[in-house]
Amino acid sequence: MRIHKNHGRGRVGLAIVLVVAFCIAWGCGEKPEPPPVAYMGPTLASDSLGMEKASAPKTGYTLLDAQPSTGLFPGALAIARLVKPEGVARSDNSKGWQVGTIGYEEAITWNNLGTRIPAVREVIVLDRYSTVSANADLGQIAMSAGRLEATLCLVYGPAQAEADHAGLWGIVLETATGRKLASVQAQAGPEDFEPLRPDQLKNDLRHRDPNYLCMTRFQQQVRLCLLALIERDRPSTTTQPNPWQSKPPRETPIYIMPPRPTPAW
Repeated sequence: MRIHKNHGRGRVGLAIVLVVAFCIAWGCGEKPEPPPVAYMGPTLASDSLGMEKASAPKTGYTLLDAQPSTGLFPGALAIARLVKPEGVARSDNSKGWQVGTIGYEEAITWNNLGTRIPAVREVIVLDRYSTVSANADLGQIAMSAGRLEATLCLVYGPAQAEADHAGLWGIVLETATGRKLASVQAQAGPEDFEPLRPDQLKNDLRHRDPNYLCMTRFQQQVRLCLLALIERDRPSTTTQPNPWQSKPPRETPIYIMPPRPTPAW
């Protein structure tokens, strides 16, 4: 009896093995990244920033002082983000807040906030070591920003938002007096998702990240708020009496020193 070998089946089996190996090597069997989830931790209460949060709009800013400011611009803006102390559960909203260290990518976007606004000469991003006390209140945060020569300070943190939405809320303080100048807030959710751009990597899900979209909106509102504050600001009086003209010049004594003999070498 003669045995016939089926070479075709062997080739097909080898091809299947190669395809499976290729998929394993290049991640064909990897599951897609899950979509980002909106922040669900503790949020700033109405008294966390010493005032009631503006009821409307969900995204926008409100100027709190009807009187125009004087001499705030040109000046620097300090940024302070409030976080829960380390070791406190995210669901625990009873503990206080403190200034946290902002991530590198977010700090870069804050640094670029004053681009093309000549009146904003600098944006200073504070971290957890910027204040003297870890549990600094608003006045102490403003003082810390003032020591860094910032005229304004934005203090912000996570705010309560609708389901599947992320929210941020903050106030703009005058560092010299601690006066509250403006309230800024933003919110983003599924209705704000954007399509994937052709030049965007597939694993870059920022266009579907409520937290990222909310931060982008919040920074846009802070920028618009700064422009409104600049428009209302009046220049400070810088004309001062010239001390060289108000007082007669003081006579400077002239000393004549005798020549010294040149040493012989």
